[in-house]
Amino acid sequence: MTAVHLAPLMAAQDGAALDLLDQSFAGDPTLGWYLFAERPGFAQRRRAYLQAYQRFHRANRMPTLAVWQAEQLAGACYFSLAGQHPSASSLQSIGQSIRQQCGADCLARLDQLIDAFDQQLSHSDSARIEFIAVAPGQQGRGIGSLLLSQTLQQLRQQGCQRVALETGEPRNLALYQRHAFAQSGQLSLPGLRQYYLQADC
Repeated sequence: MTAVHLAPLMAAQDGAALDLLDQSFAGDPTLGWYLFAERPGFAQRRRAYLQAYQRFHRANRMPTLAVWQAEQLAGACYFSLAGQHPSASSLQSIGQSIRQQCGADCLARLDQLIDAFDQQLSHSDSARIEFIAVAPGQQGRGIGSLLLSQTLQQLRQQGCQRVALETGEPRNLALYQRHAFAQSGQLSLPGLRQYYLQADC
């Protein structure tokens, strides 16, 4: 792997990061489930959802760590710190955006998964890793592992004691387990199996 540069993602880079998220999660089982991938217009719903999430993340000053390679955005990790809670107005805003642009049934499925994730947490104030995105052409080159290790290091520096994440993609489990995550549960739904993992910081 050629030299990479890690840095917090700046607001001016959100456009490039949205493209990265959209490409990286085009085939993600979890997004496919709550955004109804089988229906026409899935690509538009996916991008609208990811853009709404990105605005929500930025509005709540949650951190995003980015990896740059040859001046191109190669990966990004969106996460929240322990005890970092979104504002009520931002929750209302993202809910309204998803309902209008994706549909009330998509929002209902997303809320179902959020509630299930909350119930899996062993510590209510756990840090959370929301998205780890790697550019399709850069996958398999260690960028996801680098992002995860650096994110965990930042969380430790912030005094984090516990971190949690979820995935609907079984092939991601080995990566998380290499970084000391242990599976804490799973949820089986028609069309989706969601895995929950936690680790000590």
